[in-house]
Formats: sequence, C-alpha cells, structure tokens
Amino acid sequence: MSDKVLTKDSDALICVLYKAYLERRKGGTDKDEAKFFGDAPQIHETYMPKWSFDRVNEACFELKHAGYLDAFCGDNMVCCAFISDLGILYMENRFSNDVSGVLDFLAKIKGAIPFA
Repeated sequence: MSDKVLTKDSDALICVLYKAYLERRKGGTDKDEAKFFGDAPQIHETYMPKWSFDRVNEACFELKHAGYLDAFCGDNMVCCAFISDLGILYMENRFSNDVSGVLDFLAKIKGAIPFA
C-alpha cells in the first residue's frame, strides 16, 4: 500500500472513481475502458455534482500528483483522466476489491463531504 497521504476531498474522489471502476468491470467493461473518466468537467458533472468545479479539479490534480490518476493537463485543468494501476492497487489493498466496503466508507463520509 502507498504511504501517500491524501486530503479528505481527494480520498473521497478516489473512492467514488474506484467504485465506478469496479461497477464497470463487474458489468463486463474491459479494464482499459473502465479506467477512463474523461476530464475534470466530466468528473464534476457525473460523480461530484455537489462540489464546485474547482474543488473537483484540485482533487484530480492531487490524485495525479500522488500517482493515483494518470492524466493530461492543460489550461490549469485535468484532462483525459484514467485511474492508474497504482490507484487501483491502493484501493484493492484498502477495500479488498469489494464494492460494499467502498460503499460503506462513502456512506460514513458523505455527511462531512457531500458529493452526490
């Protein structure tokens, strides 16, 4: 497991993205396609609509710098973001590749960090 420390926002975002990744894989989507989340505006609109765009973009940058997202950046925005293999490994070690564990964690933090 990684020794990187994340802010609560970035921690919540990686959990939400990992949950979506697991659901895609369970639905039969191949790994490369399941890892893709688009750009920060798409992530904001699809996964974190209660957050400001800037908050989502900042969390994406933090996850990129931690190595948990692979992304291109331009105009001070995360573009073309993929959950990285390191991000998947981090989450697998944390939640044993179990959607219910991720859901339990997200339910616990939702009051403090609303996201959906």
